[in-house]
Amino acid sequence: MLPQLVGIVNALLLTIGMLAQTNDPQYKITPVGFLQMLLENSSTAQVSNLDSLRMGYDRSIKVRYMQRSIETDAVDEDNCDTDVTAAWNSIDIGKPLFSKIGVGIDDNLVRQLQDGAAQGVTLGNPAANVYVALYQTILTQLNGLVQKINKNLLAAQSTAWGVNAVTGAATPTTINFANTPTINDGVVKLLSDYQYNEISGIPQIVGNGVAVNYDILQSLKKGYDGGGFGANMINIYPDVNTVSAWGANHFGVFVPGLTAFVDYNKYVGAFAGLKGGSLFFTMPVPVQLAGGKLSTLILDCQLKYNDCPDAELGINRGYVIQITKNYGLFNAPNDMFKAADRLKGFNGSLHYIGAIATPPVTEP
Repeated sequence: MLPQLVGIVNALLLTIGMLAQTNDPQYKITPVGFLQMLLENSSTAQVSNLDSLRMGYDRSIKVRYMQRSIETDAVDEDNCDTDVTAAWNSIDIGKPLFSKIGVGIDDNLVRQLQDGAAQGVTLGNPAANVYVALYQTILTQLNGLVQKINKNLLAAQSTAWGVNAVTGAATPTTINFANTPTINDGVVKLLSDYQYNEISGIPQIVGNGVAVNYDILQSLKKGYDGGGFGANMINIYPDVNTVSAWGANHFGVFVPGLTAFVDYNKYVGAFAGLKGGSLFFTMPVPVQLAGGKLSTLILDCQLKYNDCPDAELGINRGYVIQITKNYGLFNAPNDMFKAADRLKGFNGSLHYIGAIATPPVTEP
């Protein structure tokens, strides 16, 4: 944060950044739970051409995988027949997603700012030198880009849910949460489904509504409650945008590695540096995510200085920068398991709807 370089020069040097500090609305990022979950559980080993993508080549995302065996692949006869051979399957999940935001600042405006606003600050790789005022402007505009990325990922996930082995369908299952765990519903049902789908580790949950509120209630426990239960071992990532993308009270349970953020940059290697009148580089940007945690996105940037004003087009002298991100959402293929496998159609993402359990009726 650069509180001394905020705003037009005036009698009040106490700017909104100095007053609000970490709650400064200029830099606040609306929590993006899905993106945070993907960044915190990053694993993209299934993407076979990830190295090519990261070298700046514009190609579709390819995945290579092998199905596990099932009981009928084994025989009870002692012979030398070779019944199973290695068979790799491959899937092309299409072109990566793309999001962009453009930021510009005129020299005439910089002249009206505090003296320090015209100072240079170095950022990115290869290094770019820009006005401090431009960098501050970039930081205030990041929320829009981060929200766009997260919403695109949510939209992609809305049509990519896997089959729940418990129900044999990809349609959402309703989970009724209660203050006290019950043997056949709520968090017990959720963890039971988790085991039945042969998932290990702590459930990674993204969503809104009842499931989020239940997690807040559990977090208030400082020990065991009256029923002898402590806080549940689940990781909840609240995301308000899931309401419009998936539905009210909807949430997803994800398996790290089977649902992943495909992250790569284009302005690297031979595609970086000064080309024509623009400098192409990558810029790491700290992003505050849900719960006050920080992560980093590496963005592609094209920086240009307009040295000739054009009154007809409304262009003044000054810097303009295009900030872009190429990325993708990886879900394991739906045929990761054989047709006769008990996990047929499971791809690492399960869809649920949270509801409040009806309390039992107490007889007078």
